[in-house]
Amino acid sequence: MSVHAIRGAAGVALGALAAGAFMVSAAQAENVTLKMWALTNANYPGYIAERAAAFKELYPNVDVVLESTPNEAYKTAIQVALVGSEPPDVFFNWSGEDAARLAREGLALDITELGEMEGGFRHSLSEAWQSSFMLDGRNFGVPTNAVTKYFYYNTTFFAEHGLSEPATFGELLGLCRTIREIDPAIVPMPLGNSERWKLNHFITLLDERVIGMENTAADYALTAPDDELFTNPGYAAAWGKVLELQDAGCFQDAPNATSPEATRAMFSSGIAPIIFCGSWCAGIFDDDGFRDYALFRFPPVEGGASDGDSNMVIPEGVQISAKTKHPEEAVAWASFLVSGESSLERAKVMKQLPSNAERIADLEGATEQFKWIATDMASLGGSFNVLDVLLEASVANAYLDIGVEILNGTKTPDEAVAAIREVALEAKKKMNAN
Repeated sequence: MSVHAIRGAAGVALGALAAGAFMVSAAQAENVTLKMWALTNANYPGYIAERAAAFKELYPNVDVVLESTPNEAYKTAIQVALVGSEPPDVFFNWSGEDAARLAREGLALDITELGEMEGGFRHSLSEAWQSSFMLDGRNFGVPTNAVTKYFYYNTTFFAEHGLSEPATFGELLGLCRTIREIDPAIVPMPLGNSERWKLNHFITLLDERVIGMENTAADYALTAPDDELFTNPGYAAAWGKVLELQDAGCFQDAPNATSPEATRAMFSSGIAPIIFCGSWCAGIFDDDGFRDYALFRFPPVEGGASDGDSNMVIPEGVQISAKTKHPEEAVAWASFLVSGESSLERAKVMKQLPSNAERIADLEGATEQFKWIATDMASLGGSFNVLDVLLEASVANAYLDIGVEILNGTKTPDEAVAAIREVALEAKKKMNAN
């Protein structure tokens, strides 16, 4: 089925176009099953099932089958699947280096022209949003939403003990110490680093707060001269701040052996009064029946280069396998996921901030916390991506591994930076050789 067939197919309904889709008459269309891969998320299967049913009203011949995989297993499984003979047609990914690498290696489909079709995502999304999945001016994915990170805190606990939101990193350390004084058995801010990425989010923020985005850019892109690459003393200072959090009693014992799910349960059950968690956690806590919380940004570090007016923002979306046998239908489905209706449903069901805010004013019953997140994200003075998807793969993995060693006390901050620099130099050498 060609692009021209989709554009000119008989039976295109005006209602379908209004819904943000382009439709082919059932008589002309072959039966198609789109295989979609995504992360395991409690609310996502229901959301996709409802959206797939709505999509089928426009495309009676197309079925969408969702397969979900837990976070860490997914990262490996999708890489293997994409080079295999039966990859998913549509798959979840984070924006950043990994998505760009799939584009460079020809594993993600260039969907620029398909996105221009009637109802295509290029008509629904701003250029700024589209840029998160672009390479050399071409579209290699469709951003569906963005996530960020905040400190969540138990408002009742804070009120009972006269605690307040910290304005600086030093005050955050003091808050942990005060909570330990209230009850030494309370873990102020549990850290579940069993999958390594939780501490990676801390160091992403600390690098920015200590060094500043403008001073890390050349290192992260591996464009700094060899003798300057990852030599800024701020990198070691940032790792040192992790140890300060640990020394202040913020974390529990053995954070590397604790899962993210366990720490979220500690917070939503009232066992721990603070947690550093993604914007997606609001929906998790709400589903757990816990809404006695408020949020604050990662505070600025005294003497650091950042004033704290920025935050980590991670655009998420879907990409299309270059091997799909159904590129038009796959892009139609991806475009449908960023239609006004689908984006509104994403905000309602997933508590995520959609890339298409066309109908966000229609959102009813939103919690005060969700409104706060939406308002705060709209007010940011700057944003930056998380290191495990921003950096070249080997450098990102070095950061993940070294975070474990920092928490275990098997590497000092200086040793951590030296190890990262060594990996970065090798990655830069290989990059330039290509």
